[in-house]
Amino acid sequence: MRRHGTRYDGRARASMVLSALVAVLLVLTGCASIPTSGPVGTSAPEAAGQSDFDYAFDPPGPTEDASPQQIIEGFLRAGIAPQDDYSVAREYLAAELSREWRAADQTTVYASEPNIVENVEKGSYTVEVSETSSIDEYGLLTRKEKQTTKSVDFELTKEDGQWRLSKVPNGTMMEEGSFAIVFSAYPLYFYDSTNTYAVADYRWFATRQGLSATVTAALLAGPAPYLRNAVGSAFPEGSELARASVPVESKRATVDLNEATFTDATELQRQLMQQQIQLTLSQIQNVNTVTMTVAQRAVSLGSVAEGFTKAIVDASVPNTQIAIANKSLVFYQGNGVVRVGGVQDISAYKPRDPAMSPADNRFAFLNGKRTQLFTVDESGVAHEATSGQNLLRPSIDVHGWTWTVGNDGRTRVRATPSDTKKDGPSRQVNAGWMSNADVTSLRVSPDGARALVIAKIKGKTGVYITGIIRDSEGVPRGFTDPLELDASVPAEQGVWNSSNSVVVMKPSKTKAVQAEEISLDGTTKELEPLLGMTNISAGPGDQRTVYAETPDGVYSQVFSTWKKREGKASQLAYPG
Repeated sequence: MRRHGTRYDGRARASMVLSALVAVLLVLTGCASIPTSGPVGTSAPEAAGQSDFDYAFDPPGPTEDASPQQIIEGFLRAGIAPQDDYSVAREYLAAELSREWRAADQTTVYASEPNIVENVEKGSYTVEVSETSSIDEYGLLTRKEKQTTKSVDFELTKEDGQWRLSKVPNGTMMEEGSFAIVFSAYPLYFYDSTNTYAVADYRWFATRQGLSATVTAALLAGPAPYLRNAVGSAFPEGSELARASVPVESKRATVDLNEATFTDATELQRQLMQQQIQLTLSQIQNVNTVTMTVAQRAVSLGSVAEGFTKAIVDASVPNTQIAIANKSLVFYQGNGVVRVGGVQDISAYKPRDPAMSPADNRFAFLNGKRTQLFTVDESGVAHEATSGQNLLRPSIDVHGWTWTVGNDGRTRVRATPSDTKKDGPSRQVNAGWMSNADVTSLRVSPDGARALVIAKIKGKTGVYITGIIRDSEGVPRGFTDPLELDASVPAEQGVWNSSNSVVVMKPSKTKAVQAEEISLDGTTKELEPLLGMTNISAGPGDQRTVYAETPDGVYSQVFSTWKKREGKASQLAYPG
């Protein structure tokens, strides 16, 4: 089982939209059958969760003298209409259950038409679906590696001579096409260990009335498991909404919180809370500003507290790549190649797989045999940082740590601080879930809180995002259990191309290679295949061109095609 965003490429999305529209027509016509589906910068976040269509599902309520099976079918259909807290679905429930049923507790997504089986006991039925994924009350999506049959028991009773459901599980059930229309991914924002960066934690919610309250409750509950202990929240444990609603008037959301939220909160903490909830709720279409209250009285934020800085939402890196030419470090931009000045002669090491710091003038590279990692300080002097077997291309994070992985029968993740005299030498970081994996790529995110890892575990290659656990001094100590992304292309190498998306591919000198961009909001995009692609380079930031290498030379992506470049260099990489 794995948690991640559902992937919708253009063709899949179109198919799902068509399926959902068919479902709408079936509902509107009252059809009784259940529909089926065939240096670091800052940029403002784009609004998330915007639906391609602006309409509401309007399924019918129960008809007079409907049979038990028709009641069950109608209830399942009504699960696609979240407006007014699923008011239509509640019409199919017995009076007491209608008041108690919690629709948002979970959503089961299925692939084909449900099978409704009548049991021996009168009024007892079992609904069987081919489950593909599910969403919990906090919007966390779990996708099944294989479709599995899920069986749910329903019971009915008669009220005023009409069949009504007296027992159903909390939550709704919905086919994949409808899910693509009803649900959207929204980012909840948490802080990195230094409160410098706002890290997006994407969750899935039905677009409906009360969305602001649902998103806020999920934010207060804390980050997803794969980010726990890697990011933090300004809201202390025990923070809750004082009432189960977040009213929005004139695009201003008022969030009334319990007193425990602010009992020991400093001025700085209150300002961090305000920023965190503002960033999160502003992703909802009808919210521009947020006011926090306690007992419906506005919370005083005071003047800007010492230590408060505006969080960087979408970290970027310089628009210059590091590369190798003539056994030297060079900068590569456009068609131009310029040797990195002030660096000692490193040709004797036969350098390969260079990396560049996103924050200062430091570099790293491997020797030709991949047995030594060298770091280059700001004075241009190269130092051996660590050694091992089959070392991976280094990655330098925004906090100054240089990362690599050795694969010598056991995975060894190594991190070297920027100042080894002050912070000590390279050290091994507890690899946790990677300990027995064959890791082929590890790249730290622009915010330093996460890592993209491509690894083979028990014979299966996966693309993972894992949180980096650091102590109070920022020293890396380990990794969280990962979130697995759904790659549709073979993957062996990966890079970040934004704070919330990656590009992956499997190199080949002789075959056409297709790379894929995978976003944490669930969307994907396949790049045009390129014959003989051996390396790919992408970087976070506006208008960062994607580059690829083949035995024939360097190419850049122009719109949807690859264009040959004249600059002579190899092993290109953006900072990071």
